Amino acid sequence: MSQLSVPGSTGAVDEIAPIKPIAGGKESPPRAPLAFRVGVVGHRPNRLGQADLTQLADVLKDILTTVKIEVSKMRKDTPWLFDDTEPVLRAISPLAEGTDRIFAKVALELDFELCCVMPFVQAEFEKDFAEGSALEPDSLNQFRILIGQAKTRFELDGNRADQDWAYGTAGRTVLNQSDLLVVVWDGERLGKRGGTEDTLDAALRQGVPVVWVDARSPHSWQLVDTISSLTRAPRPSNPASAATDCVESLRKCVRAALQLPKPQSSKTHNSDGTGIARTEDPAHGLRQFYDERQPRWTIAVVWKVFRDLLGDRKRPRVQFRIDPFEESVKNDWPEDTSSAASRIVNRLRPYYAWPDKLAVVYSDRYRSAFVLAFLLAAVAVGMALLPFGLSMESHHLAETLCIVFELLAIVVILGLVLMGRRSHWHERWINYRLAAELVRHLRLVAPLGGGRPFPQIPAHWATYGQPASTWMAWYVRAVERVLGLESATVDKSYLESGLVHLSDLVRGQIEFHEVAAQRCHRIEKRLHFAGISLLLLTLACCGLHLLPNFWTSVHLPGWLPPMLTFFCGFFPALGAALAGIVNQGEFRRIAKRSESMHEQLKILDQEIGRLHERVKKATGPAEEQFSVRAAELASNATRLLVNEVLDWRVVFLDRPFEHPPG
Repeated sequence: MSQLSVPGSTGAVDEIAPIKPIAGGKESPPRAPLAFRVGVVGHRPNRLGQADLTQLADVLKDILTTVKIEVSKMRKDTPWLFDDTEPVLRAISPLAEGTDRIFAKVALELDFELCCVMPFVQAEFEKDFAEGSALEPDSLNQFRILIGQAKTRFELDGNRADQDWAYGTAGRTVLNQSDLLVVVWDGERLGKRGGTEDTLDAALRQGVPVVWVDARSPHSWQLVDTISSLTRAPRPSNPASAATDCVESLRKCVRAALQLPKPQSSKTHNSDGTGIARTEDPAHGLRQFYDERQPRWTIAVVWKVFRDLLGDRKRPRVQFRIDPFEESVKNDWPEDTSSAASRIVNRLRPYYAWPDKLAVVYSDRYRSAFVLAFLLAAVAVGMALLPFGLSMESHHLAETLCIVFELLAIVVILGLVLMGRRSHWHERWINYRLAAELVRHLRLVAPLGGGRPFPQIPAHWATYGQPASTWMAWYVRAVERVLGLESATVDKSYLESGLVHLSDLVRGQIEFHEVAAQRCHRIEKRLHFAGISLLLLTLACCGLHLLPNFWTSVHLPGWLPPMLTFFCGFFPALGAALAGIVNQGEFRRIAKRSESMHEQLKILDQEIGRLHERVKKATGPAEEQFSVRAAELASNATRLLVNEVLDWRVVFLDRPFEHPPG
């Protein structure tokens, strides 16, 4: 296995050699295919009166052609970022009359995959294009021709009683599925709810790049990134020069969406409170992840033995063999293609299994190492004092063995610390855990149209680096782009199935946090009790040692005073080791956080249950759009779970692997 290098000065990266699969599974973490999605919102024919439709189609073709060229160039320039399949170009359109259809036809000509997001089930949506309602000739037939060419169709559960809200929901779904949003708008705000303006404003609030095409001839266009940029329609005085500038800006925009974030600075703290400034290079982190190989065996079992004995009060089950990653998650991520949601789970499984199980591997190494290091530090002290306690002869074999064991313990401690730091067990555990949790986010929100994983983070987290600018976020974003939408009809049956799926996952997390809280409380309580007991034993040994000084009638055996001296040195060392384990493991903080998560998730599960009951009781057309509330609950669940991991990440970034004091 060749090592990967990342030159720091030029930003260049070496190409990774092709990875060959091994029997029974993949040899390394999966790379997502390169994908890019362009969505559209715009006017219907009643607001395209000043448009030249042929010219508008040409402008849209120029925009999509620029995207296609830049995506292809990105694939050639950075082949190591993605797998070796052809790039996926996807056009997201509701296929309404006017802009949506012009865009869709152009996209199909350029070999984009067409994904149709409908505000209603198809039969209801087609009423918009029936005779008497249509704004274009032969509208219904044109819609059916286009929908027949669509790769996927996603039919929402909109309600005609509030059709503006339904159209707005479809627009937000288009936005969630877009890496670039094309907006054909005349620049006039009419205050209509759920239309082009609403989706445009939402895109700018969320930071989605927007190409604003003037709905009036000659259809000039520009990239906009803030609402303040919308003060006037894009009508340049020098169209040729402006067009060149716009194309160059669009190329940069596409590349920025696909390339890795730039290195960012963060700050962690040592146990003594001193700060450590670090620069994290996403390219190095992603290469390190791609270069992972599944280990067949592990000797890092100390942590699980320690956890089982103190936290779970059960007989430890030592397992040195590591099961294949993708096979080991099939109970929670089953193989099934019977529904859209299950197909999403099936496609996401390898992207979850690898970071999840690698996080477990590095967690076991890191935790086993610090538990063993602290205990060995106490053993080293004991070995240094034991010759005196047993009154061994100087330079005798027994004394020599004690010194050898002491030196061996110190060497093992230093070796563990050096290995842990050199291999970055601590950082890799944290990074892979976050990546796995972000993939779990996709599992929850993708069946209902998707959503952005990172909320606004608290200000104090920013010193630890912006999570959205990490390689983990980039990787999961790449997975999300290629995942897209499955063909589905969001009806009563689909919603019930989705809510059961959401509830099952939330209940699994409730159970996990309940067990974690109890386990960490037990470990912290028992280690604290052991520390107090060792302190009391030390006091007893000191008192017994001093007893003949106060009661001359008391005579201790000649062998006892040296042993008391040994215990007075060894017990405090062992107590300090246990205190170090408590401090490094952050058991109390983890327990409190898990208790809080347990309560918050129970409240969320109750809300999911109430919505499920309302969906089950609904008869005929729903009085409300249940998918909106279901998507909101899925987003709340993912936000809660992702924030918990981000908070956990902050805690453990301040717990780098250090040698025990003394």
